[in-house]
Amino acid sequence: MDNTDHLSGVAQTEAVEWLQFVLNTERTIPSINNWRNVFVFCDKQKIGGVCEPTRFDVHVDDKVLLGWVALVRQLEISNSLLNERVCQLFQKLQKDGFRCCLLKGQGNAEMYPNPNLRFPGDIDVWIDADERSIYEYVIKLFPNAKESFKHIKFPVFTDVHVDVHQTPLKLRNTISHSRLQQWIEDNKEEQFSHMVKLTGTETKVAVPTARFNAVYHLGHIMTHIFDKGIGLRQLIDYYYVLKNLEGISEEEKEQIRKAWKRFGMGRLASAIMWIEHEVLGLPEQYLLTTPDEKWGRKIFEGTLEGGNLGKYSQRQVNVGKGRLNKRIATFKRLMRLFPCFPGETFSRLMTKTVAMFKRDLGKMINLSVR
Repeated sequence: MDNTDHLSGVAQTEAVEWLQFVLNTERTIPSINNWRNVFVFCDKQKIGGVCEPTRFDVHVDDKVLLGWVALVRQLEISNSLLNERVCQLFQKLQKDGFRCCLLKGQGNAEMYPNPNLRFPGDIDVWIDADERSIYEYVIKLFPNAKESFKHIKFPVFTDVHVDVHQTPLKLRNTISHSRLQQWIEDNKEEQFSHMVKLTGTETKVAVPTARFNAVYHLGHIMTHIFDKGIGLRQLIDYYYVLKNLEGISEEEKEQIRKAWKRFGMGRLASAIMWIEHEVLGLPEQYLLTTPDEKWGRKIFEGTLEGGNLGKYSQRQVNVGKGRLNKRIATFKRLMRLFPCFPGETFSRLMTKTVAMFKRDLGKMINLSVR
């Protein structure tokens, strides 16, 4: 099955209706005319495990069903492997003197009714140490480890990618970033002491609380919107974050809303609430702020078009069409996002402009020397 197939509006509607049902099984089972299209949609969004139909009284074409059964089995194997690697990683880091906390990924899976049905990715681990100490530790073991703005690669396994973070989240806007880092520091101890057992393991590992994830995950969604895009997998993760907040006090909800505002995420929070409620079917009592339909629709349309992490978006296609086209596409995207994220957008525009100027100036100097 070619997961790059173009799906019509009708096919996407059927797929979204099926997703609404599997997340809210008290609803009436929707009528699906083309299960192959649903499978293709789920494959593009990396939500095939969550949407697998064998649990329900529906008739699925044999060929499609076989593909789905094989996918679920592969997810079970992959999740089991990653959980084992997480435990091994924590044991190594703790032995070497570091406290650590698992971010996203396998920690998110534990919020799902069946953790093995979440599509796994890399292992992201937050280490309680300063950036220099982490860098020196990793480089000593792996001299060629690649470092980026967000993390440094830690190639300790041959079958699983590991990213090491000094802080869970970085923003480009200096004011929002400074406020965010202070908030992370203020809430750090609770995260490093919030221990869970991953499915199929006996080793406890630290994962963030739902209250922390309500802010951190929204910020992670924001950074992906600026970079390549988000997919339904990230929105389903947030669906379960919100459900896991059930029972928190109004004061705690207000603290989350204040954090969003201080970090420049207020409008995004309202947009995501619209998607969670109107698209994914999250009951209204779990919403933490008033939904914003205008921005919610814009973000959701981009999610449908781009697939998981924007892999199939037209913007990614343009990347391969030359540096100028890439620059134009990037600046157009940033300008479209400006009304929703003015502070972060302006900072990213300045960063990219300065980097472009330095790069072009360097080329001019090299040419003149020659």
